[in-house]
Amino acid sequence: MKLAALSGALAVAAFGSAQAKPPPLLPPVPYDAGPETFVGRLATDLPGNRVLNQMEIGARAFWRGDHATAKPALDDAILRIDSVFSDNANAAKARKLWYDEGSKDFKGEPYERAMVFLYRGLIYLHDADYENARAAFRRGLMQDAFAEEDQNRSDFALLLFLDAWASHLNGDTDLRDETMVQLKKLRPNYGGIGEKDDTLVLAETGMAPRKLGDGASHAFFVYRRGKPILENQVQVLNGAAPMQAFPMEDIYYQASTRGGREIDKILAGKAQFKATTGGIGSFLSDTTVALSSNSTAFSAGGQYGDAVAAVGVLSGVFLIVSSSSKPQADVRTWSSLPDTVHVLTLGSGGRTPKLTANFLKAGAPVAEKPITCATDANRKQLCLVRAH
Repeated sequence: MKLAALSGALAVAAFGSAQAKPPPLLPPVPYDAGPETFVGRLATDLPGNRVLNQMEIGARAFWRGDHATAKPALDDAILRIDSVFSDNANAAKARKLWYDEGSKDFKGEPYERAMVFLYRGLIYLHDADYENARAAFRRGLMQDAFAEEDQNRSDFALLLFLDAWASHLNGDTDLRDETMVQLKKLRPNYGGIGEKDDTLVLAETGMAPRKLGDGASHAFFVYRRGKPILENQVQVLNGAAPMQAFPMEDIYYQASTRGGREIDKILAGKAQFKATTGGIGSFLSDTTVALSSNSTAFSAGGQYGDAVAAVGVLSGVFLIVSSSSKPQADVRTWSSLPDTVHVLTLGSGGRTPKLTANFLKAGAPVAEKPITCATDANRKQLCLVRAH
């Protein structure tokens, strides 16, 4: 009886300790809000949210043209991401500890980490630092390739394109052409970069992917496309016939896949793909049944039998707890990212063009916005616009 009572108490204790909860979510911030809200949160928010807050500051300040605020925010996020997700032995050891002990310390999903390097690389482009821009885009590709520890291939076409563009601006035509060969495998319909192109138009449309808790007790999370999606095409107007920007990257696709494989769910930082059979769950169930049968066989054996039975019951209880009492999913996400990124390159002859973006949905005009262009020290243009 004492052993039975002990087994019950331990089972309750184990069940309670297994119900790990993610950090509390803060109130949502409007999509078009500036970085100030997140700057304020740095001083008051949980330390585990620092990288997420810096991501928000970096993107929102970047789109405001405030690079003095965006740079240190993105650099701080990169420093903390690199401590776990860089390509060296120390980081590999840190990943082991981080997955085991630090999952509440937000570092972002692979697509979010890739986007940190993308925005930092765009600032390098703005500053005419093409080699560091290319390095940033390549480090972003590495984040996309990690996909936990599987080291799958990267399929982030936008980063490949920007890698090629940085080489083009730097006069490294061989490197540009090598990268374009890789890009063509992912985007065979993309026309390419013209030899005299010196202007990049980058346009963002739609809302960030949504990260939602799902399953019993929200034990895992899934991605859904951001909503509402009011536009999905971009025309660039330059006083003449409109030019169609190419939809180079679907950010929702990057969120909901790893290395091109579609994700069914993500639990405790590990992606579960649609082809997975769920063998681990079957193993736990089968083992629990076996231990339960063994405890029944020993139940008539006096004190020794009671002890063995209690051990068997406890083993079964702990296996059931470990298989069914999952930690709740962490649904923190970088909310200011877009749904799709479109690109267009053209030749301006070193003159800052006056461009307008015409946003469309299924061919029908939705909105029109001016495109902001900045000329770097080499008379190359970086032109930016986002729908929201």
